Amino acid sequence: MTDSDIVDPPQERSTYETTTRPISFAIDSRRVLIIVFVACVSAEILFFILDLVINHQRGSEIRAIRRIFNTAREGSLPSWFGVIQTFVIGVIALINVALVSKIDSSTRRQVGWLLLAVAFIYMSADDDAKIHERLGTASESFDFMSGALRAYPSYAWQIVVGPIFIVLGLFILYFLWNELMKPMERYAVVAALGVLAFAVFLDYLEGLDDGYILLLENTDWSKRAVEHFSKSIEEVMEMFGMTILLIVFLRHSMRLGSSVSVEFY
Repeated sequence: MTDSDIVDPPQERSTYETTTRPISFAIDSRRVLIIVFVACVSAEILFFILDLVINHQRGSEIRAIRRIFNTAREGSLPSWFGVIQTFVIGVIALINVALVSKIDSSTRRQVGWLLLAVAFIYMSADDDAKIHERLGTASESFDFMSGALRAYPSYAWQIVVGPIFIVLGLFILYFLWNELMKPMERYAVVAALGVLAFAVFLDYLEGLDDGYILLLENTDWSKRAVEHFSKSIEEVMEMFGMTILLIVFLRHSMRLGSSVSVEFY
C-alpha cells in the first residue's frame, strides 16, 4: 500500500470556525425607540407605586425590604435604575463620537459629544456616590465659604456645585440645539432640561426649614409624608428627564449609524 492509497479522514468543521459571509441585522429604529421609552417610563411609574405601597404604606414590616423600593434613598432599586440610565446615555454619547469621526472631520462635533459622554458618565458616578452632596458638606469646613453657606437657606451643594450644573445644562442646550436637525428633538431636549430643573427646585424646597409650609397649613398631610413624596417625585422627575435625553441620543445615533458596518480583524 502506497501513501497515495491512504485517504485522510474528513476534517470536522469547528463550531467556532469564522466565516467570511457578511452577517447583517435589520433593526426597526422606530420600534426600538418606542420600546425603550415605554419600558423606562413604565419602570419609573412602577418604582413610584412600589415606593408608595411597600415603603410608605408599610406593605412590608421588614425595614430592609422597604428600603429596596424607597425612591427617596440611594442604594435602592430606583436609584440603581437611575444610575444605569445615566451611564447608558454617556455610552451612547461615546458611540456618537465614533460615528461623527467617521462621517465628519469636524473637531467641534467630536469634542462636543466627548464632553457630553464624560459629563453623563460622571453624573452616573455622582448619583451613586452622592459626590455633589458630600462636596457640599465638605465645603462647610472651609472658613472662606462658611459665611456664604450660612446665609444660603437650602443645601450647601447648590452653592458649591450648582453653578457647574447650570453651565453644563447651558452647554447641553447649546450643543444639541446646533447638532440636532429635527425640531421635535430640540424641543425634547428643552423639555428634558426643564424637567431636571424642576427636580432641582424640589430639592431646593426640601432643604428649606419651611419649604412645605403652605402644603402643611392647607392640607392634613403629615410633614413626613410631604417630605418623602417631594423627594420621591424629585427622583422620578430626574429619571424621566434622563429618559427623554436617552431617546434623543439614541435616535440621533441610529440616524448617524443607519448604514454602519462593523468588521473585526
